[in-house]
Parts: sequence; structure tokens; C-alpha cells
Amino acid sequence: MSNSLTQSDVDIIQAIIGFFYGRSNARKFTSSAITDDTIILIVQLLSETADCSTWIDAVPNPQDLVMPANKLRKWVMRVIRKSGEPFLAGNVRVNLMCKRFRAAQLKPVIFDSLN
Repeated sequence: MSNSLTQSDVDIIQAIIGFFYGRSNARKFTSSAITDDTIILIVQLLSETADCSTWIDAVPNPQDLVMPANKLRKWVMRVIRKSGEPFLAGNVRVNLMCKRFRAAQLKPVIFDSLN
């Protein structure tokens, strides 16, 4: 899989790694260093941070937790609307906290996957 990487593919991978781990680390991801495992782990990182980012915005604020039960439906719909917007628009953004948490967990594995 990684043998067929174009320079454009490498540029994209470097941009992703640069976003999560900084530009100096991204330079380590060259066409000769990227393995099939690297590619799979990067997809895992993207997938899990997108999922986390979508759902972290649905976590209720403290004021939501103490509101009367008759406002429950209003709160539930706010959560659904907020969480569902990226699905509807087709663009899921990565929350900074999710990015840092999951990126830190996967960083050693991703970097160890390099040749």
C-alpha cells in the first residue's frame, strides 16, 4: 500500500501529522519511511478524533444538569442539533481536547510504525 504513495499523498500525511504533532515531527514522514501500518494508524487517529469531537460537544454544561425536568426535551434537542450539525453539513471538526488526548495515545504507535 505505502509503495504506491505519491508526493501528494506524502504531503497530505505530513499535513495531518503536522496538525497533531508539529511540523518538525511531520518531516520524518517521507515516502520511504511511511509503512502500511503508519497509514492504518493515521486513519485510526483521524477516525477516533472526529468521533470524539462530535460527541464531546454533546456533553451537558453544569447548568443543563440542574435544570427542571420540563426543560429536558429542550436540552435534548439542543444536544441533537449541536451534535448532528457536522453530520448534516458533512464536515466534522476535531475538538482540541480530543485531538490532544487521542493524538497523545496514538503518537508512539504511529511513530514506531515508520521504517
